[in-house]
Amino acid sequence: MLQSSPTTQLRSLKPSVAGDQKPPVMIEIEPERCRPWSYHNRDQGWLTRERCVDLISSIQKNGQIEPVIVRALESGSGKYFEIIAGVRRWFSCLQIPGQKLLVRVIEADDRSCMLLMHAENADSQDISDFERAYSFAMQLKSGAFKNQTDLAKAVGLSQSTICKMIKATELFEKPWLAVLFESKLEIPIRLAYRLSSLLKKPDFHMKIEAEVDLLLEEKKKTQSGLRASTILRRLIQCVRLEAPIMGIKGSFEKNKVLFKKDEKPIVVAREDQAGNFSLNIAGDVRAFNRDQISALCVKAIQDYFIVE
Repeated sequence: MLQSSPTTQLRSLKPSVAGDQKPPVMIEIEPERCRPWSYHNRDQGWLTRERCVDLISSIQKNGQIEPVIVRALESGSGKYFEIIAGVRRWFSCLQIPGQKLLVRVIEADDRSCMLLMHAENADSQDISDFERAYSFAMQLKSGAFKNQTDLAKAVGLSQSTICKMIKATELFEKPWLAVLFESKLEIPIRLAYRLSSLLKKPDFHMKIEAEVDLLLEEKKKTQSGLRASTILRRLIQCVRLEAPIMGIKGSFEKNKVLFKKDEKPIVVAREDQAGNFSLNIAGDVRAFNRDQISALCVKAIQDYFIVE
């Protein structure tokens, strides 16, 4: 069971992940001397003046409050530091003529930097679960973690949660599919996971690939894109009618009985094709243990955030 959201659990890393072998050094440098670390968990879509306008204004008025965490680069790179956490602050300072960048210089290996980055960014409400998932996937491929079990233990998430998060990012391993998405910012991780699962079936794969071609043709004609959630739902929907033939019971709608009495469903968790979730509770539920029913409902809601 997922006890809490990935973001909530990542916050618990902050006190225990120092990363620094020596006391950190605080200095001010030109932002041009930095570049984002290749494993940072901010999508490139964040780095625009429009998305950073409030932060730019704040730095101009009040200065840079929080330092950017950086690590020194080896000589000959053309830059001097790589940004472990604080990419938006760095980008915002770049937009202000003459603005210095306050940095905290650390000495740490890739594994420590990855844990520190996730801990530092755990309070950032605007980083999506998909961005974090993609970052986890890249870090796993880097070799800093032995396997998904090692990564899950290091970041304080369950192995099943890490597995599902990484599986959701497999969409971007398929160039013909990834081209539909302008960025990773608004991709619902639940729908991405569901589509990745469907693509494992060859017949579904062909159907989905054909639907992608239609979407690309429509985009070309209209010169406009669709929301990521709309794209994913449409790709899932295109195989919905064939699901019973392929051995998937009914449509994708789920009805999980959480509590029943004398074969009568009392509490039912329901999820439809569009990903909408609801709890159906019979009127005579008051006759049963309140704490037990509440616990069952809370568990169903928690499980909803990472699909089976």
